[in-house]
Amino acid sequence: MNMKKVIVLGAGIAGLSTSIFLQKAGFDVHLYEKNGKVGGLCSGFYVNGHYVDHCIHWLMGTNKNTKIYNLWREVGAFNDDTKIISLPSLGDFVYKNTTVTFGRDLDKTEKEWLKISPEDKKLIKRFFASVRDTSSIMNSVLLEPEMKKDRFESVRALRNALHILKSMKESRLVYSKKFKNPALRFALRNAQTGYNNMFFFLDLYGIFINGNADVPSGGALYMSKRMEEKFLSLGGHLYLNSDVHEIITEDDTAIGIKVNNENVKGDIVVSCIDPEYTTTTLLHNQYRHKKLDSIKDKIKKYPISSCYSLYITIEGDISNIAIPTCLHVEDFKVGSRNIESMLIRPYYFDKEYFVKDNKTVVSIFIDQNQEDYIYFKSLNETNYAKELKRIDEKIISIIEKKYPTTKGKIEYLTHFSPIELSKRTNTSFGALQGYSFSNKSKFYIIKPTLPNLSNFYMCSQWNRSIGGTPTALESANSVSKLIIKKHLHKKMQ
Repeated sequence: MNMKKVIVLGAGIAGLSTSIFLQKAGFDVHLYEKNGKVGGLCSGFYVNGHYVDHCIHWLMGTNKNTKIYNLWREVGAFNDDTKIISLPSLGDFVYKNTTVTFGRDLDKTEKEWLKISPEDKKLIKRFFASVRDTSSIMNSVLLEPEMKKDRFESVRALRNALHILKSMKESRLVYSKKFKNPALRFALRNAQTGYNNMFFFLDLYGIFINGNADVPSGGALYMSKRMEEKFLSLGGHLYLNSDVHEIITEDDTAIGIKVNNENVKGDIVVSCIDPEYTTTTLLHNQYRHKKLDSIKDKIKKYPISSCYSLYITIEGDISNIAIPTCLHVEDFKVGSRNIESMLIRPYYFDKEYFVKDNKTVVSIFIDQNQEDYIYFKSLNETNYAKELKRIDEKIISIIEKKYPTTKGKIEYLTHFSPIELSKRTNTSFGALQGYSFSNKSKFYIIKPTLPNLSNFYMCSQWNRSIGGTPTALESANSVSKLIIKKHLHKKMQ
């Protein structure tokens, strides 16, 4: 019996996972990637001998008792030798002379907050009650059935449900304004990168304290390499440096692709890259997705989450910089807007990969959106280079001022603006994640198919609100099941 040939576009997390699921199910999978290595946005690389991870700050699915952990195991992201590193907090948020921490120990953290701002006692109590209850709810949702100790724990957690549900309609900015203390307000409105609302920070914090948002040692590069090895071990076909120019259709059916100016035929085509690039460029606007078009038209309500990121090394002991540290900054413009914070992440927690010759890799991350992408895109080559140099020099000067012992010990490695991210992965506006779920919009899930086009599927972090690596994995799982049911089971009947 001949196996059906599936062509998968994009070897990021969604593409690798889809390819593995389908290859295991009995399809003949051919995976095409435009770059010289797998990973997509979940990538890492070496600069001057130092390892740079451009993706994993924390990873949902590190708790061995959860369903998503088992999915990561199935696609080879983790194995028995993978070390999972638990960080003590989601970060220190430094506003002038006050530091606010989102610690793993909620009782200790709550006491610290009350000491910082006794006048916000009622709100602080409610916030930590919401985190605890969100944690219980997420435990009930994410744990494998046999690991749930109390079948009613999520029901009891609903005592605070009204406050949790209300947070779905509040931005972090609006939520933070309820607090009187400026340091707490700063921490809450900058508590999470990107533009999603307060609910998703409660979600993240709840997952974090359950041990389900930790860091796999080696980060993105080594995780994607393990997935690549898994796919190849199953007999899959991987084509790197293969830039797909077109999805070929015939009689409203996807029949193959044009890659490196060569036509390649297949029975099924799965695009695991940006759906906007897929529909406009690869399908020449012949097939559109109404839901995605509607979201893009309302992009101010569903803003893109991107970043400006700088990578440096700092020589010597930098353990006084928490992992991570969010600094309050003033008079600093990056992209189209003035910014108030930048996130510093020293990687000394994973010395095997990120510390070399007594120099530790440090990333600096600044939120960007579609307007910042447009701003950078408007600059000519000379002005663009000057602007990036100005930003880098400003960032380094802020670090040296805050941490005087780093002066003269900082070495530049590389940087990324939304422009570089877009060039690497063809992602809209240099997005790191899918469209946001803000206080002005609704949570969305989009269908993985296009109207009037057969044998074609879209699978990526864009398939639902927030995006990110967990969404890419779970999207791959659900779309693969759909393909297996429709094409494999149907053939066997």
